[in-house]
Amino acid sequence: MNEPITGIIHVHSDFSRDGVCSISELARFARGAGFRFVGLTDHAEDLSKEQTMRLRSECAAWSDESCIMIPGLEFVCSDDTHILGLGIIDHIPDSDPVRVAAQIRAWGGLAILAHPVRNKYHCSPALSGVLDGIEIWNAGYDGRFVPPLANFHLLQRARHSNASLLGFGGADLHSLDRPPGVITQLRVNGYITIDSRTVLQHLRSGHFVVGARHVRFNGRGELRALALFPLWALRKLYEISKGVRDLAFGEA
Repeated sequence: MNEPITGIIHVHSDFSRDGVCSISELARFARGAGFRFVGLTDHAEDLSKEQTMRLRSECAAWSDESCIMIPGLEFVCSDDTHILGLGIIDHIPDSDPVRVAAQIRAWGGLAILAHPVRNKYHCSPALSGVLDGIEIWNAGYDGRFVPPLANFHLLQRARHSNASLLGFGGADLHSLDRPPGVITQLRVNGYITIDSRTVLQHLRSGHFVVGARHVRFNGRGELRALALFPLWALRKLYEISKGVRDLAFGEA
């Protein structure tokens, strides 16, 4: 097949307290949707050492050349900062986000600041300096229609401390009751055989595109000046329609 290699990251299985689907269900869904990789980031505080071993083994059991299930963890740090550790499965006995992110990278994983809206679009220079990237589009918090411009501005500011920072998009998927929304596409020939290492290498190098129906951006997360106003307009349209919908349901 000569189709692009697409997948989703920031996915929670039933190993997380708020996840619904088993690894096998997620794997079957991914194959049916044409995804060739799934980046799991289950909540570290929900898993014992034995459960992390099970998560690793189940991901391996449900992976093949058609779809790779990549194990990972989401760490809750001080000040409610959440760090995704994509590709690592070991606990980090620390609550400092800077040390957590640095350890994730030391173990060969990807360290990504998750849903920065929770931190009021702030990332300290110290944390920026040890991250691989920032989740500038989170389908769960930002919606699946269009990302907020505030996340792009955050990424630009954070690059003053780390010029290599990348912009990621996460599905923040907890169940299969609706589509993931935010998809990641690797910039590689769809014919190649992939494994976890290949996917992580391309994500780490920024050779990917994040997108949904209306918006796409590359791994650098950079928008042309002419694209800023359309993105702002789309975001405002989304916020207005969401407000009307919420008001209608509230009055029902």
